[in-house]
Amino acid sequence: MRSVAQRCARTTLGAALLSAVLVTAACGSGDSSSGGDGAAADTSAAAALGADNKATGEPIKLGVVSDGQTEAFDTNHEIKAAEAVVAYANDHLGGLAGHPIELVSCETKGTPAGAQDCGNQFISEGVLAVSGAVPGQIDAVVNVLSPAGIPTGLQSGSSQAVLKSADTYVWSNPLSVFGTPAAYARENGLKKAAMLVIDVPGAAGPAKQLGPVFFKNAGSELNVVAIPPGTPDMTPQVQSAENGKPDMYYLLGDPTFCAGAIKALKTLNVTVPIVALDRCVGADAAASIPGGYDGVTVATGAITNADDKEFELFQAVIDTYGKDLSAESVTISAYQGMLGLIRAVNASGTTDLTQAGVSAAIKAMPETPYPLGGGATYQCNGKAVPDISPNICSTFGAIADADSEGTLSNFKSVDAKGIYALSAG
Repeated sequence: MRSVAQRCARTTLGAALLSAVLVTAACGSGDSSSGGDGAAADTSAAAALGADNKATGEPIKLGVVSDGQTEAFDTNHEIKAAEAVVAYANDHLGGLAGHPIELVSCETKGTPAGAQDCGNQFISEGVLAVSGAVPGQIDAVVNVLSPAGIPTGLQSGSSQAVLKSADTYVWSNPLSVFGTPAAYARENGLKKAAMLVIDVPGAAGPAKQLGPVFFKNAGSELNVVAIPPGTPDMTPQVQSAENGKPDMYYLLGDPTFCAGAIKALKTLNVTVPIVALDRCVGADAAASIPGGYDGVTVATGAITNADDKEFELFQAVIDTYGKDLSAESVTISAYQGMLGLIRAVNASGTTDLTQAGVSAAIKAMPETPYPLGGGATYQCNGKAVPDISPNICSTFGAIADADSEGTLSNFKSVDAKGIYALSAG
C-alpha cells in the first residue's frame, strides 16, 4: 500500500501539468458590459457596494502579480481589476484590518526571470502579502516569496510550487477541471463517461491520472480519449468512444479543439449530455459548429448570473472603480484573487499586520463567501482537499448552460463532497 505522502507526491506532480488548461475562457452572463451612467445604475451600484467604511490609519502594502502583456498574450486587465478591488475595499471594507491598502503591482512579462524580479520587488517594497489570478510564471514568484515568509494568495494554480510551498494559498480548486464534471455525473446518475481531451502534456497527462479517480469517487467509469491537436475530423475517435456506450461526454481543450469534438458528436447524432470546460467556449468558434454551443453544459469557476448578489457586487466594483473593465475571464479571475485575499484576512479579525500575522490569519479564517461563488464558501484551514494539498481552500465548482454563441446562463454550483479523495490502493 502506498503511503499518503507518496500518493500526494504523485498527484501533485500530475496537477503541475494542468497549467496549460487552466486559462479560463470568457465567463458569459446576461450583461457583461461595464458602465452605468444613469441615476438608476448609480443607485444600484451604491446598494451593491454597501455602506461606507473607509480605511484609516497607517497604510499597508499588498502586492499583485500579473504576467502582463507579451507578444503571445495580454493580461493587462488583471492589475486594473486588482486596483478596482483595492479602491472598493478602502472605501467600503475598511481596507485590510482597518488600514488603507497601497497596491504594489509587478508584471512578469511571461518569463521566469521577470517573475523572480517581481518576487524580489515585493520583498524590497515590504508588502504584507501578494495576490494573483493564474500567473503562468507563478513558480518563480512563489520560490522567492515562500522562503521570505510572505503569503501569496491566488485565484487558481496547480504547480508543485503553488501546492506545496509554505504560506501559499489557492482560493479556488484547480482540480475542479475534473471534479466538477464528475460531480455533474453523480448528480445526474450517469454511470459511464467519456472524456475527449486535447493530446498535449498539460491536459492529457492529468486527465489520465486524475480523471478516472475523481469519476470513480462519483460512482462513474471514465474513458479518457486523447486526440491530437489539429485533428481535422474527430468522428473516428468519437465513434470508438461510442462503442463504450457512455452516458455523457466531457470536453477538455481550447475552443478550436472543442468545436471539432462537438461537430463530430453532432455528426454521429450523439444525444447524451455534453459537458465542456469553460476554456472550450469561444465566440469565434461558435460559428463553425452547426447550432453552435446550444445544449452544451459548461463547467466553470465563476457564477455570473445577472441577479446574483456576488455578481452585482463585481459589476458595481468594476463600474465604480474600474477603467475599461468588463465581465471577462482576465478581469474576473484577478478580481477573485485580490478580493479573496482581503476577505480572508478581514474575516479572521486579525490585528497582527505582519507577514506572519497575515498568513496565520488566512489559516484561521472562518468559512467566508467565495468571490463570484454564488453563495459558496472557502476556508484555508487545510481541510478542503487534504489528499491533494493543504494550500487549496475550496472545492467550489459550477455548471452553466450555453446558448448557441457560448453565452452562459442558469449557473448552478455542484456538490463535490468526496470527489477529491485519493484511493488508498
